[in-house]
Parts: sequence; structure tokens; C-alpha cells
Amino acid sequence: MTDFSFMGFGFKPVSLTDPRPLADLLRKHPQPLAGYTFATLAAWNSFYQYGWVTVEPETLLISCRLESDMNRHLLQPVGPMSAETARTLTESAAELNYPLKIIGTNSGFLKQYPDFLKSFSVVEDRAFSNYLYSAHMLAQLSGRKYAKKRNLLSQASGLYRWSCHPIGPELVDECFAVLDSIREEEHPRIEGMLKREIAALEFTLHHFRELLQQGLLIQVEERPVAFSIYEPISSTTVAIHFERALRSYKGLYQVINWETSRLIAERGFQFINREEDLGDPGLRDAKKSYHPIEIVPSFELTYVKPQYGTLRRSRSAPVERTESGSLQSDNFDL
Repeated sequence: MTDFSFMGFGFKPVSLTDPRPLADLLRKHPQPLAGYTFATLAAWNSFYQYGWVTVEPETLLISCRLESDMNRHLLQPVGPMSAETARTLTESAAELNYPLKIIGTNSGFLKQYPDFLKSFSVVEDRAFSNYLYSAHMLAQLSGRKYAKKRNLLSQASGLYRWSCHPIGPELVDECFAVLDSIREEEHPRIEGMLKREIAALEFTLHHFRELLQQGLLIQVEERPVAFSIYEPISSTTVAIHFERALRSYKGLYQVINWETSRLIAERGFQFINREEDLGDPGLRDAKKSYHPIEIVPSFELTYVKPQYGTLRRSRSAPVERTESGSLQSDNFDL
């Protein structure tokens, strides 16, 4: 992929060749949604075909293609956005022959730029909202609500003994061995979103050092059976990007979740972001079973030409402060 023009801006492709300018901007302006890291953009680049450009010194625009229409759209602008940049984006959106979408938008952005939103409809994208947990709570699993998790851990400890190993480049092949074992034992249908996720995971493993990822490998009798891959997304929060475990070991997903959470809590982080559920009912139930302290909402903005409509908000609701100190919509039943 080469440089390209979109909405009057010259975008650069996301590339491992020179990651620092993009990675530095993303670290300087951390976002509550887990998708705004260089590692995530690089891992999913083959699917979304990202491009990026800085507008003014601190404003980052990220372009992507969406499967729904294969047209170019934008992620939420990162960093302070001036009135001039907001006006340029709105005017450029009006010139497109399709409605521009701005995806992965958080509630803080909506509150900060109300005038910009007058040209867009705003819809909450529940499938891409992120699950935020207390690192301490996941590490301790105390109380009645975690009784089932503790019971599964107890059963696992009675069935097998495991060892934990922080992942470095020397253990990447062990993670691939886990993936091979899952294919051989479970025969998953690798298609659709699962196919894309595996591609993103394998890319991350191949470039583990360059992407500055961290992780934990679980072994049973020296056999690699589970792993997690994660990275800090702010000074207080770690995002767990990938997690895999062999289902033939009862309770192993609970083991990798618990051991990873303990490691993260020991390093002083307060929160764990376990990303989205993609609208999958089983995945949603699994994430809710760990009792998130917040579901961080993700919104999709769609440009609306003035003659066709005005600002429309879907499922709007008051917001309140949560334990993490961030904003949460009343719409969610936790």
C-alpha cells in the first residue's frame, strides 16, 4: 500500500518500517477504546487498510475501509481538533458521493465537539463497546459473584498442574504450537471474523518484538496449552488483545484469565480492558460473567447532508461516573 489522498489529506499507510511517529502520537493521546494502539492498527491493517496523517501538530486522522461498503471512512480523530480542522472534515464529507462514517468514537469526544456533531447522526455501536474490569477484582476473584470462577480454578488445580511464563521472542513458537493444537483438537471453522482475528493474532506473534507486546504462556507438563497477549493503553489500563486456551483442559480459560490478571495487577495497573464482544451472544455472556465495572461505549457517526436531515442521536441517555472515573451510559444492564 502506498500514500494516498482522501478528503484532501495525504495519508500514509500503517507500516512497520517507520512506526515511531504514529505510535508516539497514539501513546501521547491514549483513548479509552482498545483499538487505538499502533500494534492493533498494524495487526488488523490487512483487513481495514489503514492510513494516517497528522493535521496541525497534534491532530491524528486515521482512515480505513469498511467491509460494509468498501469505501474509505475515518476512525475518531485523535488529539485536540481545532474548529478549522472540524470544518475541513465536514466540508470534505459533503463532497463525497457516499455518507462518511467516523467509527470507534468515545463519549468524551462527543462531549468535547458538540458543534461538529451537528452534521452527523450518532449511533451507539454496542458490538464494539469495550469491557473494562478492575485488575484487582480479576486477580482476587473474591466474593459470591466469582464463586463459579473459583470453583473452576479449583477443579483445574485438581486435574493438572500448570506453570506460567512471560512471553518473549523465544516463546513465540510455543504460542503457535497452542494454535496448532486448537486446530487439531477442536477443528474450528476458520472463516469470517475468526479468520481475520487469527490473521491479526499470527501477525502479532510474528512481529511480537516490533509491536512491543507482552504476554503470558501457560504450560502443563512442559506442553504449551494457553497464552494471552496484552499491552498498556494508558498509565492505568492494560488491554488484553488475544487469549487462547485448549478446551480439553477443564477451566483453562479461567486459568489464563486469572494468571494474566494477577500479573497485570502486580505491575500496578488498575484496570483491564478486554475489548469488545462483536455482538456474539456467547462472547457477550462470557465477558459479562466476569462482572465489568464499565462497558465503555463506542459510537458510529454518519455524515448527514443538511438538506436530508439534522443531528439524530440513537439510544441517548444521561451519563454517570463509574469506579474508574470515566463516563458510562445508563443504557447498559450490567
